[in-house]
Amino acid sequence: MEMGRTDQRFHQANTIDQLIMKIKTIILDFDGTLVESVGIKDWAFETLFKEYPDHLDEIMKYHLSHNATVRFDKFRHVVEKILGQEYGGETERKLSDEFSKLVFERIVQCPYVAGAEEFLDCFWSKIPLYLISVSPAEELERILRARDLSKYFKKIYAIPWVKTEAIKDIFKSENISAEEAVFIGDAFEDYQAARSTKVFFIGRDSHKSFHDANIPIYENMFDIKKSLVKNF
Repeated sequence: MEMGRTDQRFHQANTIDQLIMKIKTIILDFDGTLVESVGIKDWAFETLFKEYPDHLDEIMKYHLSHNATVRFDKFRHVVEKILGQEYGGETERKLSDEFSKLVFERIVQCPYVAGAEEFLDCFWSKIPLYLISVSPAEELERILRARDLSKYFKKIYAIPWVKTEAIKDIFKSENISAEEAVFIGDAFEDYQAARSTKVFFIGRDSHKSFHDANIPIYENMFDIKKSLVKNF
């Protein structure tokens, strides 16, 4: 006999309650995990340095292979090591301001990863959700406010936090062990942060390489939600 809608909702509630008994906290990356913003930041980085066409391939190769490196460190490497120029405070401020202007409106308006809104709506009132990102804190908070996402997260970690230290701080704040948390991200560097803190990791496929790591990877947040409910 086919399960009715009321029975389906009851079954879903039961399975989520069972999940929450095992998993006390969900940690989420932002770009490429909740919103389809990865390509926007790649475009913005390329736009910043388009006046150096002879070096652009090398610049973008470096950018794309350092997903977890904060943008200020990327700017310094590009200016000093690739362009051979001096890198001071004014240069950093100018590049940072231009980058923020390029990405802000586009990230505010870009689509969610499929299932992300439903995922947040399902869990935020039942289990603490934390957001960790390598974006500057002020910029990320502006984006979250503009998208009305701030309400979902107990705390938001951004620059100057690094992801491993943010995860450890979450353990302390929630008084939980690594086995009671899950980290969901879209980059190999996210997986490395999870592995170093012994957190179970689930990958979201934003077309970045996980370098054949033996981890569950899903195309959307609908499937990640199902995986959580099924496996925990």
